[in-house]
Amino acid sequence: MTLGIRDFGDELLRTRDLDPVYVAIHGARLRRPQLCRLLTAYWCFYHLGAAAWLSEHESDDYWRVVRVAAENAAPTPRGERWPRAAERRHFRGAVCVRTVDWLARESPEHWVESLSSLRTDAEVMSAVREWPLHGPWIAFKAADMLERCAGQRVTFAADVGLIYAEPRSTLDLLVETEGRGVQDHYRDLLRYFGRRRAPPGFDRACGPQEVETVLCKWKSHRAGRYAVGKDVTEVRRALTGWGETADRLLRAAPEEVR
Repeated sequence: MTLGIRDFGDELLRTRDLDPVYVAIHGARLRRPQLCRLLTAYWCFYHLGAAAWLSEHESDDYWRVVRVAAENAAPTPRGERWPRAAERRHFRGAVCVRTVDWLARESPEHWVESLSSLRTDAEVMSAVREWPLHGPWIAFKAADMLERCAGQRVTFAADVGLIYAEPRSTLDLLVETEGRGVQDHYRDLLRYFGRRRAPPGFDRACGPQEVETVLCKWKSHRAGRYAVGKDVTEVRRALTGWGETADRLLRAAPEEVR
């Protein structure tokens, strides 16, 4: 059954499927240095299991194993090729290895802490985009994860859902099917979801970044490509078999949707 966008968004919030990666990281309560190592690896490969395993390594050993993952010649601890999510499919090959070597000039803790004084999504994104192979999409995710997973105060522009292609195309679809203007639909969604609390901390109202996620996922849901709980299932599978930290994240992750 296809849900309307409001009911769909409510289900994402209820099941914690809005972004189960955030729920897992927040609930695992990693110490700050390991959290920094995990975030740095996750922004590179966008695979939580691999990032969890890589985060268990410290100092020079960290960049050694991240480089192994970048080269993708030796197998993972699970005997497979090193994964990249579809969103980071370009993070591979020689340019990927060169990016890791560039980042290895500093510690992963340095890269995350270098963003800690920044207070807007635009500031964070501008800084992250200075890193090789870190474009606008992963830069936005970095800002979002710093705010949701690392406790950093980051203010997001109210028009996030209007300026990015995917959420904007969903708003255009709402205009085609329901009439009224793009701005009208977007303001209505901000008001509607603004009455709900934002996971994983539930320490503020849902805002532009949560509405952006609802818009992107609802477009796939309407096309029959996304059922509520899909990301929860994928995140839990991605964590399985990656070691102690991954098991800790798995225990904190949302339960699968039945």
